[in-house]
Amino acid sequence: MIAIEKFFDPIRKDGYLGDDNYELIKQYIMALRAVSKLINLGFYIIDYNKQEFLYVSDDPLFLSGYEQEEVLKMGYEFYDEVVPSNDLDMLLELNEKGFEFFYNLPTKRRDKASISYDFRLTRKDTGSEILVNHKLTPLILTETGNIWFALCLVSLSVAEKPGNTFITFQDKDERYDYDCTRKQFKPTKINHLSRREKDVLQLMIKGNSACEMSQKLFISEETIKFHKRNIIKKLHVKSAMEAVYIATINKIV
Repeated sequence: MIAIEKFFDPIRKDGYLGDDNYELIKQYIMALRAVSKLINLGFYIIDYNKQEFLYVSDDPLFLSGYEQEEVLKMGYEFYDEVVPSNDLDMLLELNEKGFEFFYNLPTKRRDKASISYDFRLTRKDTGSEILVNHKLTPLILTETGNIWFALCLVSLSVAEKPGNTFITFQDKDERYDYDCTRKQFKPTKINHLSRREKDVLQLMIKGNSACEMSQKLFISEETIKFHKRNIIKKLHVKSAMEAVYIATINKIV
């Protein structure tokens, strides 16, 4: 067992924040619920003011065998039930270092940042473990730039093990990878894709085969394979599937 309140230790408190934005957040939830029906999206919203989950979607991946209302009521205690101890320690470390990075950002840029990482969930009903990718981004900040509501998206990970932590920005072509040895985020050089590589990547995202891409781009399948190898190398991933995933969440194309 861990002290779940440790997840909230790095958060700067603003005191009473009022109820107006709780009405606004309902609109976000309605929109996200609609989107989740179309793309099978698992998500939940953290209320850092009340230190609880404000909403949890009914996607079974994140629920890990629990009922939606059970997870909503448990809040962060849910993590203590379904996340293996090693991964839970990792999450606490990433939480601390992530907020340290967040608070060093200019206030106007904080709502542009997103953090992505992978960890394991243990299903209540079967005891089996799955590796998921978890992305967190501020949804609403307070007037002083502190995080109030955060949106978390959960999907199956394409990685081989927990970790793989990085921070990106919506408004700038930047990425910071977490160095678990030095316990800090370090800027990562981004190798920009060529126009042709972006064309190939767009077709990969749409599920086209090498043969189909060859016909649509009027180049040989060997050239398609050459571009795919370059894409994988430039995006610092291990497979075409992972490249598609990284490109999608970071809006590369």
